[in-house]
Amino acid sequence: MKLDQEQRGTFRVTVRHGSGVEACLQIGGKSLAARVADISSEGMFIKLDRGPLAMLKINSQVDVEVSFEGEKLRLRGEIRSEHGGGYGIFFPPRDRAGRANPLAKFERISAHLQRTSLSQRLKVLKLPA
Repeated sequence: MKLDQEQRGTFRVTVRHGSGVEACLQIGGKSLAARVADISSEGMFIKLDRGPLAMLKINSQVDVEVSFEGEKLRLRGEIRSEHGGGYGIFFPPRDRAGRANPLAKFERISAHLQRTSLSQRLKVLKLPA
């Protein structure tokens, strides 16, 4: 198996423009804005607004600040995939230093977006022909 092959253990939902989810990658004291393409209870796929960075490789440790509905979370993750100009980031319960990630709060964001996505799909299915 190739290292950059994605292994999805949880359901992912596409994050639509205007969903209210925002993310920034924290690198070297700088905050780099990113667009969230999809999200699950354990991670997300993001594309940096400035484009890919050569220094970011699979297995790199990264800090991500996620904002949703006025709340900001700082999560420590690991890049698990790199494709299409973006990065698949996994958020473990604890980072390599043993620090806990606020996954319960992050999972609530994911669950909210999953419910919203499902309700939108159900509305489309119920439209009269």
